[in-house]
Amino acid sequence: MIKKIKYAIIVMLIIANVICLNSIEAAEISKVTNVKTREVTKTFKTIKDASLATTKLKYIAGYKISWKKQKKVTGYNVYVYYPATKNWKKIKTTKKNCFTLTNCFQGEKVKIKIRAYKKINGNNVYGQFSKVKSIKIKKALYSRTKWGKIKKPFTDRIASEKAFELQNEYRKSVGSDKIKWSENLYNVCLERAKQISKNYSHNGWYETTMKVLSKKYKIDDEFIWIKEGDSEYGINYASGENILNGAYSYKEAMKQWKRSSAHYNNLTLKSHVKGAIACYKSKGDYYWVALFADADIDKLLEEKCKK
Repeated sequence: MIKKIKYAIIVMLIIANVICLNSIEAAEISKVTNVKTREVTKTFKTIKDASLATTKLKYIAGYKISWKKQKKVTGYNVYVYYPATKNWKKIKTTKKNCFTLTNCFQGEKVKIKIRAYKKINGNNVYGQFSKVKSIKIKKALYSRTKWGKIKKPFTDRIASEKAFELQNEYRKSVGSDKIKWSENLYNVCLERAKQISKNYSHNGWYETTMKVLSKKYKIDDEFIWIKEGDSEYGINYASGENILNGAYSYKEAMKQWKRSSAHYNNLTLKSHVKGAIACYKSKGDYYWVALFADADIDKLLEEKCKK
């Protein structure tokens, strides 16, 4: 018994020593400071005139964000703020004291913060976050080929959530309750945005909803079945869709939906309680998809999974 007690004391002393060392080393990780931003400009070729002579045009490809380098750290984590879900999400891990922000739509404000980290005894120990740095995106940011085409299609989560916030302002103005963001519907919106970039129509939107949700939750029913007392009824996983192409910013997308009575009625319908919006840029054009649900499908799907 005495040997066991001695062994336990030794283990506790070792753990305490490791924690103490970790705390000392963690204290050496400073708060990230001196965060700066600057425009990154590049050029692409274009035809100058009827003689087919070429010229080069400058464009803003991104914003380089840099900060004061720290000694004896493993690297840095860069976080961005999502306004509708009110979450900070890590978008970059780097060993350098800089990174370039790109793939953004026009007119949004991107909030960034950075913290350093150090790997100690196999675990990451973090320093304090920097002050929040806000960047106003004046023009769309994306990489081009030498002839000016977009190198790769991309989505912009911040623009999507800013559009969602504006949608809730529209709802409030007509007396409808705000709807909450659904991560499940956002995943469907992303898939639909890619689809309408190739075939611009509402065809197959509910089939896509079922396909995306079935992949995650293994559902096989066309409806969510809800019991109320002795009765049971089914509702759709999604109850409506808005689509749009050509809007270069979240404000312009919402303006165009507002001008259309059918789209506006859909986005302000009082029965909606959950929803999401996704945007997608591909082959020089912009695509937007909004989906709505008349029940808290995220909660219902999680409950269904537990059964």
